Amino acid sequence: MSALWIKALGPLEVVVGATPVAVGAAQQRIVLECLALRANSVVTPDFLVEAVWADHPPAKPGPQLQVYVANLRRMLDPDRSKGVASQRLARRSGGYVLTVDEDELDLLQFRAQVVAGELAVQTANLAAGADCLREAVELFRGPVFPDLADIELFRPELDELEESQIDVYQDLIEVELALGRHGTLVGELQSLVAQQPYRERLWAALVLALYRSDRQADALAACRDARHVFIEELGIDPGPRLRQLERSVLQQDGSLAAPAADGHRRIRQRLDNLPAELTPLVGRDAELDALCSLYLAEGGRLVTITGPGGTGKTRLALTAAGRLGARMSDGVCWVNLAPLTQIQQVPAAIAAALGLEDLAGADPLKIVTGFLRPRRLLLVLDNFEQLEEAWPVVLDMLTAAPGLRILTTSRRPLGLRAEYEYELAPLALPPLDPPLPLPLLQDVPAVELFLIRGRAVRPHFSLNSNNAAVVTRLCRRLDGLPLAIELAAAQLRHRNERELLDDLEASLAALPAAFRDLPDRQRTLTATIAWSYQLLGEAERRLFDQLGVFAADPTVAAVSCIRGLAADVESAAEDLLTILARHSLLRRYTDATGASRVSMLHAIREFARDHLRSLDDAAMVGRRHAEFYLSLAEAVSPRLWGQDQVDAFRLLHADAPDLRGALLWATGPDGSTDLALGLVGHLWHYWELTGDVAEQCEIALKLLACASDAPPSLKAPALSGTATLCWMLGRNDEAAGLHHLSRQAFQSAGNDQGVAWATMCLATQAAERDETATAQRLAAEALSLPDASPRTRVAALIIRSLLAFYAGDHARALDLCRECVEHARPLGDRALLGNTLVNLADSTQQAGDYDTAEQLLYEALGAALELGAQGHVVAFLESIASVYVDQHRVEEAIRVLAAADAHRTDRGLPLFPAEQRRIESIVTKARTEAGPIRFGLAWAGGQALTLTQIVNEVILTKQESHQQEPHTEQTIRSATDLPIARDLSPAPWS
Repeated sequence: MSALWIKALGPLEVVVGATPVAVGAAQQRIVLECLALRANSVVTPDFLVEAVWADHPPAKPGPQLQVYVANLRRMLDPDRSKGVASQRLARRSGGYVLTVDEDELDLLQFRAQVVAGELAVQTANLAAGADCLREAVELFRGPVFPDLADIELFRPELDELEESQIDVYQDLIEVELALGRHGTLVGELQSLVAQQPYRERLWAALVLALYRSDRQADALAACRDARHVFIEELGIDPGPRLRQLERSVLQQDGSLAAPAADGHRRIRQRLDNLPAELTPLVGRDAELDALCSLYLAEGGRLVTITGPGGTGKTRLALTAAGRLGARMSDGVCWVNLAPLTQIQQVPAAIAAALGLEDLAGADPLKIVTGFLRPRRLLLVLDNFEQLEEAWPVVLDMLTAAPGLRILTTSRRPLGLRAEYEYELAPLALPPLDPPLPLPLLQDVPAVELFLIRGRAVRPHFSLNSNNAAVVTRLCRRLDGLPLAIELAAAQLRHRNERELLDDLEASLAALPAAFRDLPDRQRTLTATIAWSYQLLGEAERRLFDQLGVFAADPTVAAVSCIRGLAADVESAAEDLLTILARHSLLRRYTDATGASRVSMLHAIREFARDHLRSLDDAAMVGRRHAEFYLSLAEAVSPRLWGQDQVDAFRLLHADAPDLRGALLWATGPDGSTDLALGLVGHLWHYWELTGDVAEQCEIALKLLACASDAPPSLKAPALSGTATLCWMLGRNDEAAGLHHLSRQAFQSAGNDQGVAWATMCLATQAAERDETATAQRLAAEALSLPDASPRTRVAALIIRSLLAFYAGDHARALDLCRECVEHARPLGDRALLGNTLVNLADSTQQAGDYDTAEQLLYEALGAALELGAQGHVVAFLESIASVYVDQHRVEEAIRVLAAADAHRTDRGLPLFPAEQRRIESIVTKARTEAGPIRFGLAWAGGQALTLTQIVNEVILTKQESHQQEPHTEQTIRSATDLPIARDLSPAPWS
């Protein structure tokens, strides 16, 4: 980038490459000044439009604004090659950023000089401080940001800036008075009080400068003038400072004499024993600013950085101490408490760090507090968790030394009233879906650290399209823990990213010790967690071990259950969980449903799981876990069929990993067949909605093979659900056999609703085998059964409509589809409604009404998205692609079809023959219209997209083509907009 200098603290001037450049139109000047006022921050286009045109923007301000920005880019960055994005005035997510250093913009230089001046004064270097402050005020050459002066939008900021200039000027005057420069200040001060007559600090400085210049009478006259201004013009008396100064002048008080110091003499030796930073602090800029602000903005005196082991508390404290210590006139002192074993050792360790080792038998705490009392110093106490009972030492030091600031690191807070706790979370993680583009991915803090540490052992290691997904999963598997990331990255010396991920998926214990210069407690993740575990009491350790049974974030009710306590005495677990949270071994939070949950990092949960295996009652803990989640499934899964479907799905989805864990235990060596059958019978529809069924299907098939003696009432739902899972995977023969067995089991159990449901399922499979007569007969039979549930009836009607559609009787199919939608709407089942809408859309499309078909499909997609279940989304997208082809939007269609194909292939979700033929015909039609090149390019682009990405693309297409508001879950019409009957059975069998 070219050398640049922008002056806005007065008439706007721009110098590029040592050549002054004229900024043209007034609107362009406003845009530049607005970006300069918000330099290095994103400024939205909407804000710029309001700044330029206020309440009267042109009909389409966007293109005109882009012209101004383009002109500014050419002016500010003239050496930029054509086609290369500007780094000086860049487009960022949400707006534009003017990127400048402090020596390129006078506003930034002003702020930097003020900070430098303040630091110099705080360290008693008054002469340097005065030089910096003088340079700061001299940057103002007139009214600031002149083209923004009449814009009301900027009035508060400009007023604040001008007020800041006056404050700095007053600070400068006082520093120069302290340097004994009163003789040269009199004329300047007389001019300033004429311009700013209501500033008492300026009047006081003028009085003092006159007095020290042996002009006592003039000093008293200045006091009278000030009094007159304040009383006559403001109606108030001068403040106590000015009144006391007048009395001191009359008395010729010796305290008014000019100082003898030259501004360079240091009063005391500064302390600074901070360890050198061996590696850069990565990804913690926001945390560093927030931590420092607790001292600088909040006025805190004691701050404790808490968090799990390995989050980088010590590293953050070290950098923060370097920044904060520069502002402390007596420096900063670092005390490492990790080697200590007794609280009595703490005062002596602090004394030694302060250089007070020769105590001659005196009480070290008294020596320390006496030393600290007159000083302004930052004291850092690292690794306080093992010496928690030493908190009185901290309290005594704070009480004795008002200028003292203390920063501690600990896995739990000290618990003092003066304490600010700063809980340090792991590094920010990249999302899995949708994946981030490479330029954004490499800036995610966890990824950035992994790349930096990886290059330390593999110099050419970089992020690319081949390893981006693996690196994303690696960072997420490591929970963003800096220590875990560093240990993992060190293994890149011996293996590639894929191999490392495979090892870590099996166990995080695969991370061996990697660095000799780490303390023993941080050589491995296990050692880091063990350090905290050893500080727990017996009861807390036992609960911690039991928490290893959970696969995700349990509710407090679940925690109480695995301890063998009733759910109504959850408070018995609350105290122990609170203690574990204070030790940073878990985190408490309230989820979207209002349930109180417990979250543990992967490494900590693995540690607990390893300890659980050693418990005598580990099998009982596993049984309690499975029983709790079976009771949850029994209570929630029936609601998946009706009006509470969305809430029910979200409740089950929040506990999906533990529902899976319960099923694995129940089908394991210590498990229970009855428990397992109950879980399959209640959860199969949830699995169906997610579309992720392969593992569950295999488990259920093995279970049923060993459950011949189970009661029919328990076995029938499991048979029916397993049949549906087989059907989703294209295993139709197995599905048909299981549905026959389920109908027999429902008959044996006397469950007529179940019989009707199984009959309808058999009709569905007959239709897919092109056995039209059998399908028609079974569908009619299901409809004729008096106890068939409303959902069973709608499903049977769907079969009839599909049979008519594939038979070419499109008029009858259309009538039946409308009837299906009419009957489905009141049920509140969004999945069922979505299926009926898609079928109606197919028939409407066949009739040539593409726009109506498209709208029906968007409604179906909206219902599925509101539910949050992906099992139906892919089929809906394929139907949308079919409409796109008929509308000659072939490239959009091809991308959708390719993404759907990739999703089905990845999940192992085949199409039944009739649907397979339909999709193949859509693909063939799109290929014919697009041609091989366009088709190939669009197909490759769609194959690279996740289901989330293609859904977002379809929604964006809908918004653009129909000029609708931005999508939310509410903007696409869904079943929640429609009346819902409240007297219907929520499940296909009761």
